[in-house]
Amino acid sequence: MEVKCPKCSSRFNLPDQVAKDGVKLRCSVCSHVFPLELKGAEEKEEEKLVLPEQKKSKKRVILLSVLLFLLCLAGAIAWQFMFSGDKEPGIASDIELANKVKLLTMRNVRQYIVENEKIGKIFVIEGKVVNEFPEPKELIAVEGAIYSRDKRVIATKKQRCGTQLSLFQLQVLSEKEMEAFLNNKVEILTNNINLKQGAEVPFMILFYAPEEEVAEFGVRIVDVRDSPVPPAGGEPESQGH
Repeated sequence: MEVKCPKCSSRFNLPDQVAKDGVKLRCSVCSHVFPLELKGAEEKEEEKLVLPEQKKSKKRVILLSVLLFLLCLAGAIAWQFMFSGDKEPGIASDIELANKVKLLTMRNVRQYIVENEKIGKIFVIEGKVVNEFPEPKELIAVEGAIYSRDKRVIATKKQRCGTQLSLFQLQVLSEKEMEAFLNNKVEILTNNINLKQGAEVPFMILFYAPEEEVAEFGVRIVDVRDSPVPPAGGEPESQGH
């Protein structure tokens, strides 16, 4: 093992068979006599091996902590930016929607109450949406709202246009059956696609057994999509071309 003279710091190798704790040693350089502290030397050797790894591990922990903090800080800043009190994003969205549906109009809009044998009262809003755009539109959606006497919103509901129930169906079907009919994809895709200029599509919105007396209602158009561009060569012959 390697031994260091405590006086002149000279180092020399000591045979293992001689290396015993407390044995007297003489330095070959300065002739200083000193006892061998075997236990302390072994601990120091272990420290030399362990400490560098511990330091590396500690550095990794610190780096990961700093990185995690920076990521959290960046997320907090992004969240504050997106959901702050700034009204511009909402205004831009309203303007975009207004331009998107500006040439869609509603006609024959009415409301009435039907007594259903399974549910009780159903508040019905129905009407038609007309496409006044020069290009075809499709998948138009509306949103209805009902209000109490003090102008509070009781409920709101969105609905794709294209389906309506008869008075008899409103009186006898269950809520699940009526919703399945109003959201029938086949009916919607049959009646609510490729609506040319002047074409109209029906809609119906149902509010089941409202908890409060409904004093007013409102309805607005909330979505529409452009119909796909016809393939090169013109429109199908069935459209008169």
